[in-house]
Amino acid sequence: MKRGKTMSTTFSEANKKQPSASRESNGKLVQIKASGMMCSFCTMSVEKALGRMEGVRNVQVNLVHGVILVDREPAKVSTDRLETAVESLGYTVVSTEAQQYETDQAIFTTIKRRGFLALGLAIFNLLLHPFVTANLLSLSLSPLVYPLASLAISLVILLWVGYPILRKTWMAISNRVINANVLLSASSWGAFAIGVVHLVALWQGNAAAATAWPNFFPIAGLLMALHLFFGYFKLATRKTAADAVRKLLSLQAQTATVVRGGKEIEVLADQVAQGETLVLRPGERVPVDAEVLEGTSSLDVSTVTGESAPVYVEPGKEVIGGTTNLDGFLTVKATHVGEETFLNQVVRLMRQIEERKPPVMLLMDRLMNYYGPVVFIAAALAGLGWFVALLIAGAGAVAGIPVAIYIALTTVIMGYPCALGITTPMALAIGGNRGVARGLLVKAGEFFQQLSDVDTVVFDKTGTLTYGRPTVKDIRAWGLGERELLSLARIAEQPSEHPLAKAIVKYAELNDAPDSPAAEQFKAIPGQGVSCRVDGQDVLVGKKAFLAEQGVDIAPAEQTADLEADNTVIYLAADGKLVGAVALQDMPRRGAQHVMRKFDELGLRTAMLTGDSRQVAESIARQLGIDDVFAELLPSDKVKVIEDLQKSGRKVAMVGDGINDAPALVQSDVGIALGAGTDVAMESAGVVLVSDQIGRVLSAVLLGRASHRKMKQNIAVAVLFNFVGMGLAVAGLITPAIAIIMMVLSIFAILLNTLALTRVDLGQEHDEQNTPVVETELTAPGMVCEGCSQKITQGLMALDGIQKVLPDVKAKRVHVLHDPNETNEQLLRDTLKKLGYA
Repeated sequence: MKRGKTMSTTFSEANKKQPSASRESNGKLVQIKASGMMCSFCTMSVEKALGRMEGVRNVQVNLVHGVILVDREPAKVSTDRLETAVESLGYTVVSTEAQQYETDQAIFTTIKRRGFLALGLAIFNLLLHPFVTANLLSLSLSPLVYPLASLAISLVILLWVGYPILRKTWMAISNRVINANVLLSASSWGAFAIGVVHLVALWQGNAAAATAWPNFFPIAGLLMALHLFFGYFKLATRKTAADAVRKLLSLQAQTATVVRGGKEIEVLADQVAQGETLVLRPGERVPVDAEVLEGTSSLDVSTVTGESAPVYVEPGKEVIGGTTNLDGFLTVKATHVGEETFLNQVVRLMRQIEERKPPVMLLMDRLMNYYGPVVFIAAALAGLGWFVALLIAGAGAVAGIPVAIYIALTTVIMGYPCALGITTPMALAIGGNRGVARGLLVKAGEFFQQLSDVDTVVFDKTGTLTYGRPTVKDIRAWGLGERELLSLARIAEQPSEHPLAKAIVKYAELNDAPDSPAAEQFKAIPGQGVSCRVDGQDVLVGKKAFLAEQGVDIAPAEQTADLEADNTVIYLAADGKLVGAVALQDMPRRGAQHVMRKFDELGLRTAMLTGDSRQVAESIARQLGIDDVFAELLPSDKVKVIEDLQKSGRKVAMVGDGINDAPALVQSDVGIALGAGTDVAMESAGVVLVSDQIGRVLSAVLLGRASHRKMKQNIAVAVLFNFVGMGLAVAGLITPAIAIIMMVLSIFAILLNTLALTRVDLGQEHDEQNTPVVETELTAPGMVCEGCSQKITQGLMALDGIQKVLPDVKAKRVHVLHDPNETNEQLLRDTLKKLGYA
């Protein structure tokens, strides 16, 4: 997957290195926190102004989070000069997150107050129109009363209420930047100037001139009022997006209880060191990411991963900082602290979402750079064209000048860029926030478009489509006893990290199969099996084809045909002779069938990649409704399959675990890592799913489609209103009043369309239907016969919320489907222990 970057250091890296504003990470990069930016024209203004400074190589601006990243030459431009340049544009530079939050709040409150006040005055101005006073109030006033009143009200709006806009306009012009404030001020003061000519004409009693130059004082005030009012809405939308990050940061515990020198000491959470031991009491928030050492408990992880059901943890399981310990006492070891905690990684990802922009946003950025000058040039040419045309038609200069200025003013009003400036940044930010709420992290804006373009979703099988917890279903031995075979398998597979190897070792342990002598010369062959020496014998464990390649006679394997149909079968050979086979089965994930059906309804093709036999793979594919199966693959073969699909014109999303499937994830158009836990920064995936709920894959595709669709709709609306409207204005087909109405409609349409992302269905209904039922696997070493199985079933079914109990005598495991809100995992384990089987 291509990873194009415009700067050598990204927002995520800079955020990681620089927790506060204007701190230098390596002498060349400066990160500045600024408040007051509202739309893409603000980011364009900053990029242009800073980009012109000597020694500045590149500038990136994150609009939503108010972060400016500058790549510069320290010898030529200092940090103070950069900050001064930002402030010279009318934005406020701050030093800390807290200061930025306070400043943003203050600006939001000010703009809101001024926006409503200006709009109220503008409406009052319109109500003073003679049509209203004469027809509705039956008042007969002098012709000068309304223009004078409008003049006074407009001056109040333009000079007092709109002073911040006037100030920013002057600053932009001083920096040779044409932005939204400049266009707005030109429109407002242009209308005001026409109003002044109208008033003078009336004062002089020149009725013809007063008619040619209308009273545009109300238009001037209304334009400024709407600019302030919509500034409030833009800030509110941006604030909604930024508050998601602040909400995440608020989840961080302020203090932690650590064990130092054998004593429990309360310290600040950011003072916890990696590897330190902490204690967690019921009701406390987990301060850092950690691994459970002692104790069991249930954790509320809903605020972090979006999972509503409490999660049971025991020794060896990880806990995420920001989650809440509900009911048990835990001793944990810190694994990720400071900037490396899960929450801080998520915050960094959310802040860098604008870093790698989708092509449609890059197009808009280029448009913003030239938009302002183009509007003024178009207006000037339109006015000049009409003036010349009227002169040629014999209308004369006196009649031609008002019309030309009228046309030019209408063109500038119609070119007001507020709609264009908010089309894409807000859609990206709100889309990213929706993802975080569902436990899926989109690492850059470009992946929204890639997700929307996907037409094929490819899944790894083990651990993705299935639980990745295979269990032994049957054993066949030739020339050895079953216990001897298990002992040989246990010794050979002990060093392996493969899920199938772990399942065999676990099963052998439960059946007390000896684990000595230790294996020697152990070697793992990826996707094939392992080889080693055990007690002087050359032992091979793996696929049938792997053993055949090593010269093993696999004729006895014909006796396992019945096992091959639905199970993964692992074969063992000693000194070139086949001695046994172990059949394992991995259950498909709950909800996987629903996800495949939904993908089919969306018109997406699904495929499965696996190293398993074709029979097993096709059996699972039939159960789940998967279209294509690629079986008996080596890890390198998976990359080749993705390449072949892409060469055939398919846009491929690959879903895997982010580690073992990293090459295939990178090769795909967009990689989706399932069940990443706290490792959200993995480079192989563009989308990271914190939990292992397969329904979140569907959510990711739906979110990508919805976000990209909103961006395209917003751009279409903005282009339609701005460019088509400017064309109508140039043609003299619309008036300033109609231009204002069109401007208002376009802004409201885009704001409402963007905010509609917060209501897009990402598959929550399916989640709500199914979350109350979870699967828990229990180990029951005391279960030795069917009688034991029946007693366990009866004992567990007596508990509340139990839907199904599935004991496996051979594997000594019990699978329980239950409602975690009624019966948690701890109660299940305690009950099994009381029954005497745990």
